[in-house]
Amino acid sequence: MIRFRRNAFTLIELLVVIAIIAILIGLLLPAVQKVREAASRMKCQNNMKQLALAVHNFESANQLLPAYSSLTGSNAGNFSIQARLLPFVEQENLRNLLTFDVSLTVGCCPGDVRPQFVVPAKTVLSLFRCPSDASQDTFTSRSGTSGGATGQDFVYAGTNYHVNIGTGVGTLYDARLPTDGIAWTNSRVRITDIIDGTSNTAAFGESLLGVQTQAPPAPTTDAERKRVMMNITCSWISPTIPPAVAGLNGGYVLPVDPAGYYSMSLASSLNRGWSGQRGAGWISGREYWTAYQHYLPPNSNIPDMQTCGNGVLGSRSNHTGGVNLALCDGSVRFVRDSITLTTWRAYGSRNGGEIITEE
Repeated sequence: MIRFRRNAFTLIELLVVIAIIAILIGLLLPAVQKVREAASRMKCQNNMKQLALAVHNFESANQLLPAYSSLTGSNAGNFSIQARLLPFVEQENLRNLLTFDVSLTVGCCPGDVRPQFVVPAKTVLSLFRCPSDASQDTFTSRSGTSGGATGQDFVYAGTNYHVNIGTGVGTLYDARLPTDGIAWTNSRVRITDIIDGTSNTAAFGESLLGVQTQAPPAPTTDAERKRVMMNITCSWISPTIPPAVAGLNGGYVLPVDPAGYYSMSLASSLNRGWSGQRGAGWISGREYWTAYQHYLPPNSNIPDMQTCGNGVLGSRSNHTGGVNLALCDGSVRFVRDSITLTTWRAYGSRNGGEIITEE
């Protein structure tokens, strides 16, 4: 009797092998994703550490921390702290394209980018981007039509890293006047003014980029709420620059509880839609592009708010369970979403006298 050697799998054997491979891939993919996210989080922390150390080098050179934008006849802001730190993060050539004694834009809001600043405004810097946020690097923003602005589209390179302008409680969200953070408009803060201690005070936090459109629809999911802001009617334009009184002319004072702020804002006649421009331009000293507060807890599902560029601006990330925080001593730590709001706000103030006992 002649026996033939079998040189192939049966169909059942083949299906079993495919099933085993699928199971192995299913087990392997989460591990690969976890390793990839760990690497991204580490890269993000390194970026933020460079920014925190740049602040120290700036202070050494100027005997002051960098001020948040500057006002010379306009409430719309000027160049950002990020722009002023360029020489201290090995971007001297890009810094040489900027002239800080001339405003970034003309008119509002935002204004037309001056021709000499169009190229630097759209220059993407990996230092300003968290690798865990896969959003596009650039935004197209249409200028206003007042004060000389002509309603054109301008391209800006975005940023995930924002400077700490305080707790935001009460009227401290209005950084045109002094806040309890490390910077506000035309601030002159020194290291010695951080009396809570540099290891207990935030310098930079991270946030997710907006949704790449100026007027997105109302959010319907938590993911959307983290990337859009409520647009509040610009009712706080002041006849004096800076204004004599912080906050909206109508007396907009933030309650201690963020849920109260959200319900108040949604019900208010001031609410006029939504904005997707969070983090839209690292070069600009508009709060909702380059600043944040500690009013909302990390990764809050309560949307931010902006009016005339200022507002309530939180810290968020795609890192699992928390956000990176760069402190004024140059260190970076991962802060979990479970942190108490009291402790989180303590990191936001430079002079609150709080004792931080948990992270």
